[in-house]
Amino acid sequence: MRIALKISTILIVLIGLSNTLLGQKDNVYSNMSLDELLDIDVVITASKKPEDLFETPLSVTILKKEEIQKSGVTSIPEALRLAPGLIVREITPGNYDIQIRGYDDITKNVYVSLPFNTTALVMIDNRIVYSYFSGGTFWETLPVDINDVERIEIVRGPASALYGPNAVTGVINIITCHAKQIGMNASANVVYGSNNAKNVNSSIGYNWKDKTKLSFSGNFTERYRFENTYFDYNTKDYEPLDDLSMFVAPIKNENNNSEYTFKEFQEALGAAYDANLSLRKLGGNLFFSHDFSSHCNIDISTGVQQSQSQKTGFLNFVTPLSQTESQSFYLNSRANYKNLFAQVTINSGHDYSNYKFNSYDFTNIEGSFEYYKQYKAFSFRPGLSYKYLNYNSPLTYNEPFSLNDLNYQLQNSPRKAAIHSGYLLSEWEPTSKLRVIGAIRLDKFDMNKHYFVNYEIASTYRLNKNNLIRYVFSKANKSPFLFDSYLNSTLKINVDYIDEENNATAQIPVKLNINGQDNLRFPTITSQEVCWRAKLGANISIDLELFHSSVKNFVNPNVYRRYSVVQHLDEFGEVDSVLSVNVTGNVLFENYDLTAKQFGAGFTFKFKINEHFSAKLFGTVQKTKIYGRKDIDFETTSIEVDANTPDDILALVVSTKMNPTQWSENLTPTVFGGFLVTYKTKENWNFSIEGYRCSSQQFASYNYYQLVDDASIEKAKVEMNINSTIILNSKINYHFNKRISANLSVRNLLGERRDYGFADQVDRLILVGVKWKL
Repeated sequence: MRIALKISTILIVLIGLSNTLLGQKDNVYSNMSLDELLDIDVVITASKKPEDLFETPLSVTILKKEEIQKSGVTSIPEALRLAPGLIVREITPGNYDIQIRGYDDITKNVYVSLPFNTTALVMIDNRIVYSYFSGGTFWETLPVDINDVERIEIVRGPASALYGPNAVTGVINIITCHAKQIGMNASANVVYGSNNAKNVNSSIGYNWKDKTKLSFSGNFTERYRFENTYFDYNTKDYEPLDDLSMFVAPIKNENNNSEYTFKEFQEALGAAYDANLSLRKLGGNLFFSHDFSSHCNIDISTGVQQSQSQKTGFLNFVTPLSQTESQSFYLNSRANYKNLFAQVTINSGHDYSNYKFNSYDFTNIEGSFEYYKQYKAFSFRPGLSYKYLNYNSPLTYNEPFSLNDLNYQLQNSPRKAAIHSGYLLSEWEPTSKLRVIGAIRLDKFDMNKHYFVNYEIASTYRLNKNNLIRYVFSKANKSPFLFDSYLNSTLKINVDYIDEENNATAQIPVKLNINGQDNLRFPTITSQEVCWRAKLGANISIDLELFHSSVKNFVNPNVYRRYSVVQHLDEFGEVDSVLSVNVTGNVLFENYDLTAKQFGAGFTFKFKINEHFSAKLFGTVQKTKIYGRKDIDFETTSIEVDANTPDDILALVVSTKMNPTQWSENLTPTVFGGFLVTYKTKENWNFSIEGYRCSSQQFASYNYYQLVDDASIEKAKVEMNINSTIILNSKINYHFNKRISANLSVRNLLGERRDYGFADQVDRLILVGVKWKL
């Protein structure tokens, strides 16, 4: 059965290659042995069709089900530590931030107080799972779990020409498996560990002669924190929940300008914390597929998820961690008839924060249609796509939301947006050794006047069956988000006013209008890669890549203030005293004239001594630099004098601008990578050890509401250095028979560590599991 499956896989690969290539006398595949053909890895994400991983022009890694199971990882985000080029940080136990090659602090906006990845596109069976409210992928809301995964395909480098906006640094495509064996399929896996960690997943399905497949799967995960304190921006230390203070304190009473305390703010919002819970998620899925013929099939999946997580968020005026409860439903249907491909997806639900004004309901609908045509050495794949977005948030209504009144109420006034896209993917294979791919895509968001153009050109040249070189040039855009485009809120706070003449400081109430803009340009990355792949022996391979990229079109709020100052003058015309000060302001999202550049190299080295022992070593070295105005500065834009005042009164109106940039070159680690070593005895034992390393990083955040002059910068700044970390994990697995196995896994062998600034320490986990498979 296994040999037959591998042979059928090879046939798929060969069919995916051009007819011209197959007809060449010097075809590299005709010179391969049967063992070499059976060892071909198939990848789909790189060019939207099955092909030999060795031949793909992009930087691609496949994480197979077998490798994932051997490693002992307990979640999809944790499994991504097995892939090169990925920065995987655990924020709180079970909650992750994942970046591809970095740029994590470069392309965020200032309201995301800590960086979430908004530049990598995540898909499940080609279904995009991405929040268009503020950007990013919320991993805890994925309805599938590690048990559902057949393989994960990771594309490093811009891929928006293939998959649309937000594939700026790459694509992660999670491909599910279901009912692979003919007849009944069933499995169950239970894992329990220290700190009350739990993982339970199961599936059941039936395969009717590989023509029709139907299966159900379910999963449950629970993780608890190893500490119950929270980072306080004011004390710059970790404090018990009841001792936290407001780092931005809205005024609660305009009569005396008194400010909210943390407890008052909590009570006004009902923002309860479960200081112990880190993650609880429950998901269920149904998968159905049917092959009407060899040229016609349909694939339908649907599912639900419910999750609670404690992680970093935005607009939390107290501490970086906030809690979110999410529920969602999805339906994904794909069909193809001969060379026609169609897909329709629906995703609907809500994300509710314990800070209720951050909550929203959403419904996303997307449809795409593609046609594939092969003509001799050329192939063409044009396509059209339409996406409908519907997000209902108090922060984006026409009536400004007051962060002082906290009049939270979801209304039936959602923001709606449509995205129209057209694209073309083409290939030219003049010889069996040379291959050129070109792709271009045009996206139009009806909430933005700009057209977003993405393109890619890639080429491979196969020197021989064991050596290949490739080159990629690409451009990709990050998309507009509802938050950046339609944010509409007000905030009244006290700020320090410094009277330099009298060496005095007073607190002055300031009302700020905080608004997005709907016609901004968004971060655009241009990238080049030069790479070499080689098979150094029957069981040894190496992949080397050099990459250089640049980013422009930064987006960040600027703060505009207007000071109305009335001063009393003495007999000499000098300022005697300040009679009144009134301050108003606007916080407005705008483009910045900055450029970031990144240069780096990566490698993957695999070797297999025999059928019992295999190893993989991988790493990335990179350097990111920012060019342009990146420091916080203050500018007086105008001074107006009121001439209609008495001689001893001076009335001034002073307008200022402040750019609270928070971008840093030091957040992305310079070096990151890891290894996986597995050993299988002749009997029933499997052993694995896995390692992952990130060099040091610096997290920084500013309370920019309190930035009024150069002297206030250091006071408003909070930073935390994350030292270089090494993560070691191990797993021992014993098979009692073909159906039942037991395992012991130790995660984080070296003990407690902190991956993410201002978030949690993560400690050692010891997990015991039992797996049954029909």
